Amino acid sequence: MISDDFKVGKAFMETVWGNKYDLENEHFKRTPQRFVDMLRELTTPRPFEFTTFASNHDEMVIIKDIDFVSVCAHHIVPFIGTCHVGYVPRGKLVGLSKIARAVKEGAKDLTVQEDLTGKIADFLDKSLEPLGLAVVMEAEHMCMTIRGVQSPGTKTITSVMQGVFADHNRMARSAFLQLTGKNHA
Repeated sequence: MISDDFKVGKAFMETVWGNKYDLENEHFKRTPQRFVDMLRELTTPRPFEFTTFASNHDEMVIIKDIDFVSVCAHHIVPFIGTCHVGYVPRGKLVGLSKIARAVKEGAKDLTVQEDLTGKIADFLDKSLEPLGLAVVMEAEHMCMTIRGVQSPGTKTITSVMQGVFADHNRMARSAFLQLTGKNHA
């Protein structure tokens, strides 16, 4: 039996390429289904528990170089990069892997990097209620690399600074940017 997902993928392929590809060929037989599965995998976050712990720790915590993949809302091709998160706790800490999960699962969406950075910052701010929160994302957008301007290696950097990180005159912002190597953000 042919699934609805296969029909959707097949209709997409036929709309874009007509009958150019023989879907009975062993290389293409499952391509329509794989295409739909790939889009779902890249845009459907898995639920996870954001575990926090009571703590008196009040110094900056940084988790850097968190890999992520998201999908450009304009072109439906991936953008791939790293995210750096810093926060100054206010009575609670989070299991460190949960920061990475928040980034990786938050990125599973059709979005633009600017909105993704804000979405991750808003989730972490609401979940942690920290004295300050900083999120910096750096990504290469396939819509600029493989199509259009075709400029491989070009990176887009976005940031959200809240609380103690939002004040340009405070040491927390400078310390975070220096420790993550993002002094230019």
